[in-house]
Amino acid sequence: MSSKLIIHLSELRSQPVITLERLVDQLKDEALVVVCLISILPFMQPIPIPGLSTILGFVVLMQGLSLMLLRKPMLTKKMKEIQISPERFEQIYKAAVKFTKFTDKISVFNHAWTNSRPSHFICGLAIVISASFLSLPLPIPFSNFVPALSIALICLGLLEEDIFLVISGLSITLAVIWMGIFSYHLIAERFPYFF
Repeated sequence: MSSKLIIHLSELRSQPVITLERLVDQLKDEALVVVCLISILPFMQPIPIPGLSTILGFVVLMQGLSLMLLRKPMLTKKMKEIQISPERFEQIYKAAVKFTKFTDKISVFNHAWTNSRPSHFICGLAIVISASFLSLPLPIPFSNFVPALSIALICLGLLEEDIFLVISGLSITLAVIWMGIFSYHLIAERFPYFF
């Protein structure tokens, strides 16, 4: 399977300056999930990036809300002006190639449900939850990777219309929620005077 994400990114590689606004204009209907994917690709590794995760996590969170409510990208004026240098875009492209090689192996169940309104609402909600965790400036290994993986699988599943990828991403979101609840109770027990 040739990934739509790689096809879209290949079309953009030759451009000297890439802004989120230009990316959205070029990708049209699929722009929302591609913006999410590009935003989380820097976090597809174990080392957290606190400052960047807060900014890009908010961009992804906005797209999750948009998927739930509008079904088109939601960007502020400042977000539209965010530029991606050719060097950074090349890093994003290489990360996307590696990630899609992995997902191609597990992508087997194409299903029209991924394009339905209920699917978009559920996936949008999961993206909002995972992006909220991604935005937290936690200096803990894998604290960015796990929510980013959830978002990546959901978005790639929607882009490729693959229900297995979507369900895998939703399952990781449930694990993220469980980790959040567990961490809260652990901290509350150890430091009760903060709660």
